[in-house]
Amino acid sequence: MLKISSYTFLFVILLSSCQSKLNTDISVEKDFKKEEQLTIGSTSLFSSKIMGEDRPIIISLPQNYAESEADYPVLYLTDGLQNIWHSIGTAEVLTRTGSMPPMIIVGIESTNRDRDFSPTADENWPRSGGGPKFSDFIEKELIPYIDANYRTHPFRILEGHSLGGLFTVSVLLNKPDLFDAHIIMSPSLWWKQQEIIKQAETFFKSQPNLEKRLFFGIGTNESGTEWGMRKELQNFIDVLKANKPEKVEFKHQEMLNEGHMSSTLLSNYYGLKFIFSDMEVPDSLIANYSDEKFLKHEEMIKSKYGKEAKQSAEAYVRIAYSLMEDKNLSGAITVIKRSVEAYSFDLGLLNFLASIYEKNENIEMAISTYTEAIKISEKYNYGREEEFKGKIKRLKEI
Repeated sequence: MLKISSYTFLFVILLSSCQSKLNTDISVEKDFKKEEQLTIGSTSLFSSKIMGEDRPIIISLPQNYAESEADYPVLYLTDGLQNIWHSIGTAEVLTRTGSMPPMIIVGIESTNRDRDFSPTADENWPRSGGGPKFSDFIEKELIPYIDANYRTHPFRILEGHSLGGLFTVSVLLNKPDLFDAHIIMSPSLWWKQQEIIKQAETFFKSQPNLEKRLFFGIGTNESGTEWGMRKELQNFIDVLKANKPEKVEFKHQEMLNEGHMSSTLLSNYYGLKFIFSDMEVPDSLIANYSDEKFLKHEEMIKSKYGKEAKQSAEAYVRIAYSLMEDKNLSGAITVIKRSVEAYSFDLGLLNFLASIYEKNENIEMAISTYTEAIKISEKYNYGREEEFKGKIKRLKEI
């Protein structure tokens, strides 16, 4: 089904200078060397029987995908070529800082937006009405292909902008079991006199057990508050609020001073942060801390979003300091041990863990942790081996 037409996108070509410039006549080619290409994804033509055409698909895998055995949630993007660039950058930042798990991103390139994204036919749009066929393509061909060829976790997100946002809402209402979460950006809810808003009222009333996370984003420069796309989105939000199933969680956010095309970056950022906001340890757990409840929360996020899901390093440290202030050193050790598991390269976390062991008078474990820190320092060339050897020597003399 997949044609041999794959090619990689070039992200960065030139890296650092290989030597100091000794002579102003030396050419740029001698000053710099091309060391390696960093890719953000690959693209291929997908032969769709349902669509009766080849569809360009972009697939971006998480960092270290090849070295891991983990399964990953999948984000499906409409208007894939337009949205893949900023979405990958956002995902990298949010993953690195523990605001979301590593994730596979699949961008579906647009070939005929009016046809594919419109849920119903409109005589004013001659090519319209192909949304149901396009959603069948995603459900019956694309998702099974991605699941069969990549290590996917069951958690899936659909994201769309403008007419793609209208399509994303339509998929929610007509195939509610297909995706776990939806990021809906500046949706064209004006379609056919806002007919989808009327459909939404009936849908939400009939789905009391629906469990979804929904994010709605739009720029304040897209229209006024009493007309246009902001008003139409507010109409939809009002219907959702009035008929919301108990397990549906949603957020509606307006991006200050952003227009229709510029708001997507922020909508994607805040949308992903909201979708995965339950990864964060709740304040109630910290206030009534127990190792059992903390570890249960960590297992929950790994089960829901894949075994590489984790808090930010800062969050773990913040929790540990709070526990230390409460004289709960064993709890702080549990939290920082989990952080070291999640960020095995982080020398600061290992150093912190060893210091807590020492405060808790567990000298043997402190020495063992500093010994591990020496190995990590050597592996990543941090240059702190002598510092940790000195700490081990001091502890052995106690």
